[in-house]
Amino acid sequence: MSAPQAVPPLAAVVMAAGAGRRMGHRPKALLRRDGEPLVVRTVRLLREAGVAPVAVVLGHHATQVQAALAQSEALARLGGWRCATNPDPDAGPGSSLRAGLEALQDAPGAVLVALADHPLLEAQDLTWLRERWAKRAADHHLLVPVRAGQPGHPLILDEALRREVLAMPADEGVREWRRRHPDQVWSASVEHERFHADVDEEVRLLELEARHGVALQWPDEWGRASGGDPGG
Repeated sequence: MSAPQAVPPLAAVVMAAGAGRRMGHRPKALLRRDGEPLVVRTVRLLREAGVAPVAVVLGHHATQVQAALAQSEALARLGGWRCATNPDPDAGPGSSLRAGLEALQDAPGAVLVALADHPLLEAQDLTWLRERWAKRAADHHLLVPVRAGQPGHPLILDEALRREVLAMPADEGVREWRRRHPDQVWSASVEHERFHADVDEEVRLLELEARHGVALQWPDEWGRASGGDPGG
């Protein structure tokens, strides 16, 4: 019997640097599903899917998010993750992605980019993405899950695109690259909402519970929206 084909290595960047302004300046990454912070859940699923290393990009609320990661027994057992800091998280998602990519300089190859506030993602979705990525055409440098014409996350970019992103101006990122190179993007069609369901606004918490039976809770210290941003 022949040995099973090796799965190409895949690293990941998890974007968790946002201020959560539309959530009353609360860190969405710390919303809990079944008692587990979303950022911890995202990293755990990636590691259980064999994705490594994983770089979590911190910015606003960095102290609290890093503490949640460090306190996770599951992540301590799995290992294979690290934190990176975006010194200017308000500069846009491109700056956070570059911070994550710079933290993965020792891990060449393709990189998966995930958001910390996609509570419906499951391990099967990550496996599906990896399988699609393995079947991409040679001229496809980016894989994006698309539902009803709308792009979602996670996405996967190859090593050539990694280098391009790192060399981009401060105000640009993958979104701008996609607009310039639509023929080099594989838009993988999906029917479900798991790649698109985020929690950018408070009303989304109610919608998630009503539509999908997924209840998210704030930690006690973030139970009420505040007027400031204690994490910076």
